[in-house]
Amino acid sequence: MIYEVKITTPAKNDLRGIHRYIANEYNNPTAADRRVSLIHSKLKSLDSNPARFALAREDYLASKGVRTLTVKTQIAFYIIDENAKVVHVIRIMHGRRDWMNILKEEIDDLIEDFTTE
Repeated sequence: MIYEVKITTPAKNDLRGIHRYIANEYNNPTAADRRVSLIHSKLKSLDSNPARFALAREDYLASKGVRTLTVKTQIAFYIIDENAKVVHVIRIMHGRRDWMNILKEEIDDLIEDFTTE
């Protein structure tokens, strides 16, 4: 089954931030381009069998249907809408960030944003 992969505005902002960080902190825009391209490629692969990646380990996020896809040091968080055959990528964050607390604060608003489309 083919799913449509939609990247939410917060996740797009995360990608821009990842690119900016790598390009500026490491003075390496080429590496930044490669990393963002790799992340895009992995996200696109969610169009086929997105449930192959596990639910988040944290009970609260798992109860919301949040799944994780790790790409190098970043973690993409996404939710599958089986009825619409859509994968919503909600955030992409570095694994060392306090992503659990960030997502706990944002998850209901993020879900509401794409369920009211």
